[in-house]
Amino acid sequence: MPGKTGKNSDTPLVDNPGEENDGGSVGSEPSSAGPQDPDAAGGDLDALSVEAEQQAVYVEAGVSDDLLALRDAVEATLLAASGQIEVLSDAPSTQGIVGVGIGLSDPDTVALGAGGPGEPTLTLFTESAMPQEALLSQLAQSAGTRALSSVPVQQVPVGAVDAYSHRARHRPAPGGVSVGHVAITAGTLGSRAIGLTAPWNNRHLVLSNNHVLANSNAGRVGDSIIQPGAADGGRHPGDQIAVLARWVPINFGGAPNFVDAAFGWAWHERIRGGQYYLSGGAPAYYNTGTAPLAASLGLIVGKSGRTTGLTQGRVTQIGVSVNVNYGGGRVALFRNQIAIQSVNANPFSAGGDSGSLVWHWATGVRPVGLLFAGGGGTTFVNPIGTVLAALNIRLF
Repeated sequence: MPGKTGKNSDTPLVDNPGEENDGGSVGSEPSSAGPQDPDAAGGDLDALSVEAEQQAVYVEAGVSDDLLALRDAVEATLLAASGQIEVLSDAPSTQGIVGVGIGLSDPDTVALGAGGPGEPTLTLFTESAMPQEALLSQLAQSAGTRALSSVPVQQVPVGAVDAYSHRARHRPAPGGVSVGHVAITAGTLGSRAIGLTAPWNNRHLVLSNNHVLANSNAGRVGDSIIQPGAADGGRHPGDQIAVLARWVPINFGGAPNFVDAAFGWAWHERIRGGQYYLSGGAPAYYNTGTAPLAASLGLIVGKSGRTTGLTQGRVTQIGVSVNVNYGGGRVALFRNQIAIQSVNANPFSAGGDSGSLVWHWATGVRPVGLLFAGGGGTTFVNPIGTVLAALNIRLF
């Protein structure tokens, strides 16, 4: 545990919001508190490590250079369609294609082109089922016809992909429960965290999405974060657990995004480690690991979320680029994301589960991603290594 310990107490003497301690008081270091990239040197090294790990996953899965090139070409058209538009299907460059990624051939999806069962395939996420001719026409506009003869393609209708918005009051608050910026409805508290550099390495933090904690870029440093979120009855100041501290701004057009992520600076006695779930109707908790795990195709994962609770899913696509609708005509392209589908008839996620920590359903329970969007039975997740590097934090 970080911080110092008193002689007669096991409680760490960490900084709380509004207090002065070794880490400094609120507002004393505005360059550290605002929406910004992490410290350049450490952040760049972490980003290079994440990229190398992702490339190793592609090699292990047998992903061809032609498949990656076609994925990149479709992503370029998606980026052109992001920004401020009325509805996603109005964008002429994509005509109903909302995302692209790399998966494995599935007999239950619409397969086009060459390729056998289980081979790496280009996955196109669409607003609705599209005729084969229309789908191929859109691909040809993005990348020409040459690549289509050598790359298998499948279609996964997901509807419009929206940024998603356990509901009781919890003290101390664990991961997996309702939380939110005071001006939004509610999302999910993902995990407790701590910074890698001063002053954040002496402060307890709560991790979730930008659109959950920072109100989709509209928040200000010091804004109230409440648990439960307002949609579940939370109110300021009685339900405040943290203040908004840092977020990665979401770009609406012009540049791709890699994470929808933010953290709040919490009163350490108001939060706790672990994830909440119901076991036979009774409250229960489990702990996750702290070392990130890169997603691989077929990986079985789980999460605890505000709306759907504890669920299990399977990684169906990696290297996903997807346009996400944030409402009000705002659309943002996200690159190198993870797609997950449920392993059973129950949904893996629903609105209000945004911010949930996604983890490997196996010994070690290693973190895999941060849930942020979904539609049509498919959930989209930021790789957790990218999230931690962007915010310059670690889980604990």
